[in-house]
Amino acid sequence: MKPMGTITKYYVFIDDESKSILSSLMDESSSYYGFVQQLCEVVLENQVPTNLAYIAAVQAWWCRLEESMKLINEKFKDVPWIRPWVYYLGSMQRDQELQHDTVVQSIQTAIDSMPQDWIETELHLLHAFFHWPLGEIPSLFEPLEKTRDLISANPLLSCFEPLILAFEGLAKMREGDRKEALDVLRNGKNLAKKNDDALYLYMNAIDEGNTLRSVNVQDASVVFEELYDLTLDLDVPYFICEVLNDSSIVFEALGEYDLAISCHLEILKTLGELPPSETLWALLSRIYATLGNGQQALEWINKGFESCGEFKSPLMLTLKAWALALLNRIDESEQVLDSSHEPIMKSGVETNLCNYYHISGVIESKKGSLMIALDSLEQAWEIAERHPTGTNQTRVLLDLARAEILIDKQSTDTSKVVVPGRWLSKLEALAVERDLPGVRMYAALLKSEFYQNHSQFINAHATLADALNISDSLGVATLRKRIAARIQEIDQRIKDAGLVS
Repeated sequence: MKPMGTITKYYVFIDDESKSILSSLMDESSSYYGFVQQLCEVVLENQVPTNLAYIAAVQAWWCRLEESMKLINEKFKDVPWIRPWVYYLGSMQRDQELQHDTVVQSIQTAIDSMPQDWIETELHLLHAFFHWPLGEIPSLFEPLEKTRDLISANPLLSCFEPLILAFEGLAKMREGDRKEALDVLRNGKNLAKKNDDALYLYMNAIDEGNTLRSVNVQDASVVFEELYDLTLDLDVPYFICEVLNDSSIVFEALGEYDLAISCHLEILKTLGELPPSETLWALLSRIYATLGNGQQALEWINKGFESCGEFKSPLMLTLKAWALALLNRIDESEQVLDSSHEPIMKSGVETNLCNYYHISGVIESKKGSLMIALDSLEQAWEIAERHPTGTNQTRVLLDLARAEILIDKQSTDTSKVVVPGRWLSKLEALAVERDLPGVRMYAALLKSEFYQNHSQFINAHATLADALNISDSLGVATLRKRIAARIQEIDQRIKDAGLVS
């Protein structure tokens, strides 16, 4: 591999022996991941400068080489600024919550030992990864401000600025200022490219893609395609899996549910025997729940609970409640949803509250309390509009449209004009405006159901026939099958009624 800024940025801070070893290893390696593996071997098998051991610990942490992280920490247990890099970060929410105090104490101990300023800078940035609680923006800005103070005192430390920008962009996104977030993140990308720092480029780009999901999903998909190429070049399994995970959310936002599922299956294949984070199980469950498949949704979220032990995130709890509701296990569903309320309020993340109102609406709908369901779903919609994630608006609108159709079906007023209601119309408009092919097809299925309820079989048939022309992507295979089956059913109804389609 060619020398990369990710590694050469350290050269101004370290000794000649360490520089020589790093340069030789880069020459001998075919990828960044291979380089890091070799670097860890050299550090573990030889007497090397402490600076080199520190850099190996940092790179092993980035690559999530858990065994190497532990072994380096054991060999250099008397070096306090190596110790903080032993804490694995696989799932931001889980690992922030469970490890925050321990990591921060370890970082403080390291800083108290007076390391060189470049090492202190990276330790503050490590703190930013583990800041907690998740919804508290000040907890994220605190270590970044300390980092900026160090850079102001020593301009050579500006090589770390792209990572600061990645976190600042993330904070802006969480504050709801998506335009400012994108400006900051693109600034970070440009600076990382200038410095040839692939890791910091990756961090800014993945935050950019996730921010774009709620602005322009098509643009987000382009960013993730480029990111996937970058991760293949770096050859780090953790990065490849993270990009596949976040790409799945883009496909989910597009309504390309089959491609979203395939991303997670590819992650499982890439990980082999390594355990995935709970995010994979949660997202798989959410996709199947969105498709109305309660059995699959429950099986996947139960795998998540099995893998996480005592840790139960608000997202996991609400997803389990959703799956149970879809299976008409209402009492269990309500119990699980009730148990999610306290951790939701503790998290301070309003999108968790959106999920709570959404699933509450689903439960009430299943119970037949449709007006109560509509009220809960409308509360979820208000939050989804304030904090769009690229998927939450669609999920809530789908169930608002379902509740609306059920209420309409119960109406005894046969004189009213047969026109789709407010929420189904909003779902269709959002899907067209944002160019979400799968969501448009899903909306067509609901619209055909509405027409069928009014014995408008010709309109139902035409709606579905048009929907088949929207997309033939592999991502909408399940929806196409459902549409084809519904058309066959309607054809029979038309035939029985002696109508002409």
